[in-house]
Amino acid sequence: MIRPRKGFALAAALLVLLLVSALVTGVFVAATEETRVGIAGVERHLAFVAAESAIETTIATFRADTTAAIGLGGSKTIAIGDLEVPVIVYVTRLDSALYWIVADAGASPVEARASRRIGVLVRAVAAPDHSITID
Repeated sequence: MIRPRKGFALAAALLVLLLVSALVTGVFVAATEETRVGIAGVERHLAFVAAESAIETTIATFRADTTAAIGLGGSKTIAIGDLEVPVIVYVTRLDSALYWIVADAGASPVEARASRRIGVLVRAVAAPDHSITID
């Protein structure tokens, strides 16, 4: 006499297949998220380096005739586009020799990308020969 089969092997195989596919999906999701985190870290670093470079460039090209045009408490905006990340530099004159330089590097606020903002306080002293010493 033939006994009816209950089909436990089929149910067990489908369960194992479901678990394996869930594990594979989890690995793919984790790998994708790790890639996104890595890319965001690189973008943050690039924005930081661009902001530092923009401030360095601004200080290196600091001249008495261009800074004299900024009145006390006034501000000047400089767009620097030759870096890997777009940068806007704001130079604010606080005193006759004191300047606050802020570099805003990265994407615009509309974009969801990394951006960095750094600032430095600079004291620029003009010599009689119109050269500038920066501390």
